[in-house]
Amino acid sequence: MAIKKRNRSTLPKRMNEDLLREISKQYLLPLFSGASLDASSESSSTSEATVAYLSPQKIGFKVNKSDIYRLVFRRDQPFAQKKDPAREIRVVEAFSSILAEMNDELKGDLKSDLLSTFQRRVVARAVSEESIEVQVLRLLDQMSSWSARLYEGTPITCAIGIDPSANGDKDINFDLFVSNDVGAVLSNGYNSMLTFDEGLSFTQHLSLNQKAQTAPASPLMQSAISSWTANRDGRVAVALNGYGELLVFRDGQLLFSRRNGIWHFLTHSPILGQMAVPRDPKIRGAIYESVLDASFGRRGACLGIVGSSQRESWHSLVSEFDRLDLRTSEKTKALSAVVQDRPFHELDRTLRSELLSIDGATLLDHKGNVLAVGAIVMISNTGDGGGRTSAAQGLARYGLGIKISQDGSIIGYRPKSSGSSKVSPAFRLM
Repeated sequence: MAIKKRNRSTLPKRMNEDLLREISKQYLLPLFSGASLDASSESSSTSEATVAYLSPQKIGFKVNKSDIYRLVFRRDQPFAQKKDPAREIRVVEAFSSILAEMNDELKGDLKSDLLSTFQRRVVARAVSEESIEVQVLRLLDQMSSWSARLYEGTPITCAIGIDPSANGDKDINFDLFVSNDVGAVLSNGYNSMLTFDEGLSFTQHLSLNQKAQTAPASPLMQSAISSWTANRDGRVAVALNGYGELLVFRDGQLLFSRRNGIWHFLTHSPILGQMAVPRDPKIRGAIYESVLDASFGRRGACLGIVGSSQRESWHSLVSEFDRLDLRTSEKTKALSAVVQDRPFHELDRTLRSELLSIDGATLLDHKGNVLAVGAIVMISNTGDGGGRTSAAQGLARYGLGIKISQDGSIIGYRPKSSGSSKVSPAFRLM
């Protein structure tokens, strides 16, 4: 008796493990600083979710329910949990679902073409409700185009938001603003923006009050835009700054940034949790805000926080001419007059950013008191990087050391264990 061939359309879709690993290394891991894939996958049944938390520091993922394996994605710093808008699992879910839609096409000759535009699709899906995903993708593409151009000889800075609950003028749509580039100059990317509804019909031009509210999980310069996304569910905003960087906001937080053509996902609460000191959440929040400001201001900075057990040990780190409490130099007298004995978290956010921009290291104690600004840290250059890295690693021995590079990357160091003189990365961002 002849055996009938099984109809190929009824075969379950499967993603080759080596292919998924290849794509993940190239397009998923770069979104997350300090992330890696385990060398071996784990077995998976068809009843298991395609993406799931395996532990606070591990996420398992596959593309199709029928795949009999899951890759393990991990990072030293814990992942954000379910209720956090800036949760990594949401990005991994977007990554997995888009690959599932491309499953068959990736086996053909168009694989490279499909993957070349893949990452921005992940960004759009991760931040969007289904009703506006295509529109957000279109917005990202337009802003990317503007990021590579000048207008009247200067870089374009602008911001555009999509509000799914708004009702715009159907006769005035996004194309009208794009076709003659007026959309590139009718907002400044900081405190003004154009807004559209879910069909990309124009709603209004907004001049935002930047001082009304500063967004703790966003750079100060874009805090008004970030706050706009917090006022109603589903709002998404994209800003283009003067460095050609794209910043994507939702739920009052900066979720993605694109720097030098590379997308990064920003997770906030896990980094706050990884700070060894200070314990006060208000002080931690102020430090994190200021670190973001230094990063997106492209100034570079070095910040050290001294633990409660190191109250006097830090004296050996800096010259007496850099100590604000002694006021023995013209610099410290001037800085003391500005700080006025106020703790770091009670200073205006703009002032905090300006203090960090002074060449040298800023030192705080565990209560937020400003110990030194623009200080030369007296340690041997035994680190694995430049002077700023060595300074941050040296400061970490006393509690926490944070380095912000001029390219905007952020890394925090802390002691490997209590009382240890060796330090290790506590968190990385971008």
